[in-house]
Amino acid sequence: MSDSLTIALMLRFDAESVAAIQAADSRIRLLDYGHVLRGTAPEGDDKQRLLASLADVEVMVGTNRLGIEYFDAAPRLRWFQAMNAGLERLDALGLLQRGFAVTNASGLNAAPIAEWVIAAMFSLGKLFPAYIRNQQQHSWERVRGAMQMEGKTCGVVGMGAIGRETARKARAMGMRVVASRRTVTGDDPDCDQLLPYSELHQLLAQSDFVVLCVPLTSETRHLIDEAALRAMKPTASIVNIARGGVIDQDALVVALTNGTIASAALDVTTPEPLGPESPLWGLPNVLITPHVSSSSDRIDGAAGALFIENLRRFLANEPMLNLARPELGY
Repeated sequence: MSDSLTIALMLRFDAESVAAIQAADSRIRLLDYGHVLRGTAPEGDDKQRLLASLADVEVMVGTNRLGIEYFDAAPRLRWFQAMNAGLERLDALGLLQRGFAVTNASGLNAAPIAEWVIAAMFSLGKLFPAYIRNQQQHSWERVRGAMQMEGKTCGVVGMGAIGRETARKARAMGMRVVASRRTVTGDDPDCDQLLPYSELHQLLAQSDFVVLCVPLTSETRHLIDEAALRAMKPTASIVNIARGGVIDQDALVVALTNGTIASAALDVTTPEPLGPESPLWGLPNVLITPHVSSSSDRIDGAAGALFIENLRRFLANEPMLNLARPELGY
């Protein structure tokens, strides 16, 4: 490494994390633009000055929504740390093939997202959406069909960090867990049955809740299509914390309307934000949140810790955590 290492922070870190990044090596020159890009992105001369300042940047940390012009302005970039698990936007822009290392934040939000999944399953299983509507209408009315969660089957599609944490929490509640992943080499201690993606319909057929935890790639786009929805139980629910494109949303609306499946909890949709004209808003058996399943009062410190550990590895020329595989798109 040269006498200096210029690092650009393109998202907000808490003060303690910024200080720890600066203290990681005396050669670090830190450009902290997190406060600038947190709200409305700069425009005009302000944006041109910011882009010009990236000419010597070798390390950049941001989200997968960072515009391509910021990468184009950093010809010396050696490593980009994305503070998201999904890299589909970077892959679509060809940034995974540019030659600089890309690492993601897989595992960073596994605990809060898995908690959201459990909350969503309870909400659907205990019919909370219907009771909330009744409360708004001042209606004391019992709704039939509530589930006992213990003993039900949770199908986890994708056993990455989030899927694994979901599986552990579901089993702790007494649920049976059947999971699928891209490759299967044997049994998995965190689930009762592990299947390859090629046997997805077998997972769908036996699950009371189907939880989608896969990255969005060409392989997983519309993984849940009309045929997959028909393979589910009519009493089953689908929970999506992956990406909206993993589900054929038009087919989902039909399935929720005609009773092919019972209900859905969606933290991700197509598009985002979900347009007010979408029929999903008006369906009584749908729970929608605006891509907030990762929200946590502990996320700032955890994000800083991940980047600082990977920065230590980068400086020591050691293998970094969560290194992207361009051939897979994540």
